[in-house]
Amino acid sequence: MRLDRQFSELGDPPIKNVEEECERLIKCEARLIDTGDFEQWLALFTHECLYWIPARRGGDPRREVALEFHDRRRLEDRIARLRTGSAYSQIPPTRTCHLLSNIEIFVVEANEVGARANFVIHTSRLTVQRALAGWCGYVFAQEDSGWKITLKQVNLLDSDRGQENNSFFL
Repeated sequence: MRLDRQFSELGDPPIKNVEEECERLIKCEARLIDTGDFEQWLALFTHECLYWIPARRGGDPRREVALEFHDRRRLEDRIARLRTGSAYSQIPPTRTCHLLSNIEIFVVEANEVGARANFVIHTSRLTVQRALAGWCGYVFAQEDSGWKITLKQVNLLDSDRGQENNSFFL
Protein backbone atom coordinates (compact mmCIF):
# COMPACT_ATOMS: atom_id res chain seq x y z
CA MET A 1 0.00 0.00 0.00
CA ARG A 2 1.30 3.43 -0.92
CA LEU A 3 1.70 5.67 2.13
CA ASP A 4 1.08 8.81 0.08
CA ARG A 5 -2.38 7.68 -1.05
CA GLN A 6 -5.15 9.92 0.23
CA PHE A 7 -8.11 8.32 1.99
CA SER A 8 -10.40 10.40 -0.21
CA GLU A 9 -9.08 8.37 -3.17
CA LEU A 10 -10.46 5.15 -1.73
CA GLY A 11 -13.69 3.86 -3.24
CA ASP A 12 -16.92 3.44 -1.33
CA PRO A 13 -17.46 0.05 0.32
CA PRO A 14 -19.98 -2.26 -1.34
CA ILE A 15 -23.57 -1.76 -0.13
CA LYS A 16 -25.40 -4.86 1.09
CA ASN A 17 -28.73 -3.38 2.15
CA VAL A 18 -30.66 -0.20 2.91
CA GLU A 19 -29.51 -0.09 6.53
CA GLU A 20 -25.86 -0.24 5.51
CA GLU A 21 -26.39 2.41 2.81
CA CYS A 22 -28.03 4.83 5.26
CA GLU A 23 -25.32 4.23 7.87
CA ARG A 24 -22.70 4.85 5.18
CA LEU A 25 -24.45 8.12 4.28
CA ILE A 26 -24.32 9.29 7.91
CA LYS A 27 -20.61 8.53 8.14
CA CYS A 28 -19.88 10.04 4.72
CA GLU A 29 -21.82 13.19 5.64
CA ALA A 30 -19.70 13.66 8.79
CA ARG A 31 -16.47 13.08 6.85
CA LEU A 32 -17.40 15.62 4.17
CA ILE A 33 -18.10 18.27 6.82
CA ASP A 34 -14.78 17.50 8.51
CA THR A 35 -12.88 17.84 5.22
CA GLY A 36 -14.75 21.03 4.25
CA ASP A 37 -16.15 19.49 1.07
CA PHE A 38 -19.49 21.25 1.45
CA GLU A 39 -20.57 20.91 -2.17
CA GLN A 40 -20.27 17.10 -1.99
CA TRP A 41 -21.91 17.23 1.45
CA LEU A 42 -24.92 19.04 0.01
CA ALA A 43 -25.08 16.51 -2.85
CA LEU A 44 -26.05 13.92 -0.20
CA PHE A 45 -29.31 15.82 0.39
CA THR A 46 -32.55 15.80 -1.62
CA HIS A 47 -33.65 18.95 -3.44
CA GLU A 48 -36.48 19.39 -0.90
CA CYS A 49 -34.28 19.02 2.19
CA LEU A 50 -34.30 20.63 5.63
CA TYR A 51 -31.44 21.19 8.07
CA TRP A 52 -32.63 22.04 11.57
CA ILE A 53 -30.98 22.76 14.91
CA PRO A 54 -33.70 23.27 17.54
CA ALA A 55 -33.11 25.82 20.30
CA ARG A 56 -34.59 23.48 22.90
CA ARG A 57 -35.57 19.84 23.32
CA GLY A 58 -38.86 19.01 21.68
CA GLY A 59 -38.85 22.30 19.77
CA ASP A 60 -41.08 22.91 16.77
CA PRO A 61 -39.60 25.12 13.99
CA ARG A 62 -43.11 26.22 12.93
CA ARG A 63 -43.75 27.79 16.33
CA GLU A 64 -40.36 28.62 17.87
CA VAL A 65 -37.06 30.24 17.13
CA ALA A 66 -34.44 27.68 16.08
CA LEU A 67 -30.67 27.92 16.27
CA GLU A 68 -30.74 27.10 12.55
CA PHE A 69 -33.47 26.15 10.09
CA HIS A 70 -32.43 25.93 6.44
CA ASP A 71 -33.87 24.59 3.22
CA ARG A 72 -31.64 23.71 0.27
CA ARG A 73 -31.50 27.27 -1.09
CA ARG A 74 -30.29 28.63 2.25
CA LEU A 75 -27.69 25.85 2.50
CA GLU A 76 -26.45 26.69 -1.00
CA ASP A 77 -26.25 30.38 -0.02
CA ARG A 78 -24.34 29.52 3.14
CA ILE A 79 -21.81 27.39 1.24
CA ALA A 80 -21.35 30.15 -1.34
CA ARG A 81 -20.76 32.66 1.46
CA LEU A 82 -18.19 30.40 3.13
CA ARG A 83 -16.41 29.98 -0.22
CA THR A 84 -16.00 33.76 -0.66
CA GLY A 85 -13.36 33.78 2.08
CA SER A 86 -15.12 36.83 3.52
CA ALA A 87 -17.30 35.09 6.10
CA TYR A 88 -15.81 36.87 9.12
CA SER A 89 -16.96 34.26 11.65
CA GLN A 90 -15.05 31.64 9.68
CA ILE A 91 -11.70 33.41 9.20
CA PRO A 92 -9.87 31.15 9.75
CA PRO A 93 -12.29 28.25 9.18
CA THR A 94 -13.35 26.05 12.06
CA ARG A 95 -11.82 22.58 11.94
CA THR A 96 -14.09 19.76 13.02
CA CYS A 97 -13.83 16.07 13.85
CA HIS A 98 -17.11 14.18 14.15
CA LEU A 99 -17.28 11.07 16.31
CA LEU A 100 -20.43 9.01 15.74
CA SER A 101 -21.91 6.20 17.80
CA ASN A 102 -25.11 4.27 18.51
CA ILE A 103 -26.37 4.58 14.94
CA GLU A 104 -29.90 3.19 14.69
CA ILE A 105 -31.80 2.79 11.43
CA PHE A 106 -35.57 2.29 11.27
CA VAL A 107 -38.28 2.26 8.61
CA VAL A 108 -40.56 5.30 8.47
CA GLU A 109 -42.56 4.52 5.31
CA ALA A 110 -42.08 2.46 2.16
CA ASN A 111 -39.66 4.94 0.58
CA GLU A 112 -38.43 6.63 3.76
CA VAL A 113 -35.94 5.49 6.35
CA GLY A 114 -35.14 7.22 9.62
CA ALA A 115 -31.96 7.16 11.66
CA ARG A 116 -30.55 8.42 14.91
CA ALA A 117 -26.86 8.81 15.73
CA ASN A 118 -25.12 10.16 18.80
CA PHE A 119 -22.22 12.51 18.17
CA VAL A 120 -19.35 14.40 19.71
CA ILE A 121 -17.95 17.11 17.47
CA HIS A 122 -14.51 18.39 18.39
CA THR A 123 -13.86 21.86 17.01
CA SER A 124 -10.74 23.97 16.74
CA ARG A 125 -10.56 27.58 15.63
CA LEU A 126 -7.75 29.98 16.40
CA THR A 127 -6.71 28.99 19.95
CA VAL A 128 -10.11 27.69 21.09
CA GLN A 129 -11.01 24.01 21.19
CA ARG A 130 -14.52 22.82 22.06
CA ALA A 131 -16.55 19.66 22.19
CA LEU A 132 -20.22 19.65 21.19
CA ALA A 133 -22.35 16.63 22.06
CA GLY A 134 -25.84 15.47 21.19
CA TRP A 135 -27.66 13.36 18.66
CA CYS A 136 -28.79 13.75 15.06
CA GLY A 137 -32.06 12.57 13.62
CA TYR A 138 -32.19 11.83 9.90
CA VAL A 139 -34.87 11.02 7.37
CA PHE A 140 -33.69 9.45 4.12
CA ALA A 141 -35.74 9.36 0.93
CA GLN A 142 -35.26 7.07 -2.06
CA GLU A 143 -34.35 8.89 -5.29
CA ASP A 144 -33.34 7.58 -8.69
CA SER A 145 -29.68 7.85 -7.73
CA GLY A 146 -30.19 6.09 -4.38
CA TRP A 147 -30.91 7.15 -0.82
CA LYS A 148 -30.50 10.83 0.09
CA ILE A 149 -30.97 12.88 3.25
CA THR A 150 -34.25 14.78 3.26
CA LEU A 151 -34.05 15.97 6.89
CA LYS A 152 -31.17 16.42 9.30
CA GLN A 153 -32.03 17.50 12.83
CA VAL A 154 -29.05 18.31 15.08
CA ASN A 155 -29.99 18.10 18.77
CA LEU A 156 -27.31 19.67 20.94
CA LEU A 157 -27.30 18.59 24.59
CA ASP A 158 -26.96 22.23 25.64
CA SER A 159 -29.14 23.82 22.94
CA ASP A 160 -31.08 25.76 25.58
CA ARG A 161 -27.91 27.49 26.78
CA GLY A 162 -25.93 30.25 25.10
CA GLN A 163 -24.05 29.04 22.04
CA GLU A 164 -20.68 30.26 20.88
CA ASN A 165 -19.65 30.53 17.24
CA ASN A 166 -21.55 27.69 15.56
CA SER A 167 -21.32 29.33 12.14
CA PHE A 168 -20.03 26.10 10.60
CA PHE A 169 -21.95 22.96 9.71
CA LEU A 170 -22.70 20.48 12.45
